Amino acid sequence: MRITFVGTGSIIPNPKAIHLRSYSSILIEIGSEKMLFDIGPGTLHKLHTLKINTQIYPDYLFLTHYHIDHTLDYIPLVKSRHFNQKTCDVGIGKPLMVFGPIGLKRWNKDIFQNISKWNYMSKELDYRKVTNCFEVSNGNVLTKKNWKITCCPVDHDDGIAFRLDSNGKSFVYTGDMGYDERICKLGKNADVVAIECSFPDKKSLKGKHLEPELVANIAKIGNFKSIILTHLYPIVYGKEKSIIKTIQKLTDCKVSIAHDFKTITL
Repeated sequence: MRITFVGTGSIIPNPKAIHLRSYSSILIEIGSEKMLFDIGPGTLHKLHTLKINTQIYPDYLFLTHYHIDHTLDYIPLVKSRHFNQKTCDVGIGKPLMVFGPIGLKRWNKDIFQNISKWNYMSKELDYRKVTNCFEVSNGNVLTKKNWKITCCPVDHDDGIAFRLDSNGKSFVYTGDMGYDERICKLGKNADVVAIECSFPDKKSLKGKHLEPELVANIAKIGNFKSIILTHLYPIVYGKEKSIIKTIQKLTDCKVSIAHDFKTITL
């Protein structure tokens, strides 16, 4: 299982950061199969940088919720699947399997049919022929020969978190979330958990997000072996060491911070 953090930032860019962070997306490769978790703005360009042919890959897309910073490149991805890469003729390319929270089918219809300037995606093209959409909320999502995906709800605009198990190893991606112990059950004893840590401390915490002490408590209850912090707002910049130190005081798991193109293998 090869995991690449394609985008590790938030909706607010931070050009001063040592590692430029773009919008949320994680690529996972198992053998010849490629799956993407969230697809924020700029994801397709970064996948091209990774030499990923987006008219063929990903095979699967898993969406944690429908906020713009997690989904916007879904639109060009779907459109590109309508075209022959060599001739540019319109034709039906490789279908994309899409999994997301309840409302996925309505969201697709809203984008590709109900927005008047974009409804050519259903009239001239047909988004339904290049997408297979599955709404999920809790429990089993997809089981294949060498891996399986499960999910649970989290407290962030009806969002969900995903767990991937393959060959005795486990990876969990929380997406955006406020404090919610349901993730502890989904992530129980996981090898690696990519968990949001949007803010550096309690004082700065806003909205349904997490800060280091909340992250540590979740990691401790879930007995996570290793956590990688992602979805970092610019306010985190320069405080990374302090954040790691705070979490390490409260839990025994390994702690690191993601940056765009960070890659690990399980």
